[in-house]
Amino acid sequence: EALRQEVSDLRVKLQQARAEAAEAGNLRNLLALRDRSKMPTRAAEVIGTSATPEFRTVTIDRGSSDGIQRDMAVVAPAGAVGRVVLSSRGAAKVQLLIDRSAAAAVMVQRSRAQGIVFGTGEPLLRLDYLSTTADVQNGDVLVTSGIDGIYPEGFVVGRIETLERVGGTFKTIRVRPAVNFSDLEEVLVVLALPAPTEPLDSASPGGVARDRPAGGTLDSASRGALDKAQAPASPPAPAQAPGGVIR
Repeated sequence: EALRQEVSDLRVKLQQARAEAAEAGNLRNLLALRDRSKMPTRAAEVIGTSATPEFRTVTIDRGSSDGIQRDMAVVAPAGAVGRVVLSSRGAAKVQLLIDRSAAAAVMVQRSRAQGIVFGTGEPLLRLDYLSTTADVQNGDVLVTSGIDGIYPEGFVVGRIETLERVGGTFKTIRVRPAVNFSDLEEVLVVLALPAPTEPLDSASPGGVARDRPAGGTLDSASRGALDKAQAPASPPAPAQAPGGVIR
């Protein structure tokens, strides 16, 4: 009996050690991302998730007292996570890219073709507002283009998983997000958009793609769709506990 208990205790300790090693690895990746991005950021821990699938959000343990404001971009080592939609003194709510009202301006890393990804409330994103002549293929990687005023340029968004054309026009393009939204623990909040820098080259691991888009504007239809998608959402108003923590 004593031997069984000892084996059980050792298994528990092994699981704890593995969890601590995984957490340490996540933190190292986060610090590496912060150093590579060369932008002012604030590290935050995910402390809660949305209760309904209608609004795909998470709550982080940093708020207005830490400089967190509405519409700041949130990223992780794997890529773009979402944007801040509500900030109280001690916490903030982040709308994930998979939220059905989320959107971001993106470009195809390989061809620089530009478009907009929209959340669907489901695991896959939808890519739209592409030129009819855009060079887009299954498996292409999408990165933020930096022209929507929220997401800095170069963060990986996802990879095109399905692409359907009808009469030479793109009908349905689905994108597999780079971030595993069901396993978010630590993130970085980008406190300000960076000033233009020298051209960047090649893709860097950990979410920041070192490429610069061709052009830098959206046409009126794309801008209108993006502005509409990024307008303030109307989730149920969260209760606020003492100390500013959003429940």
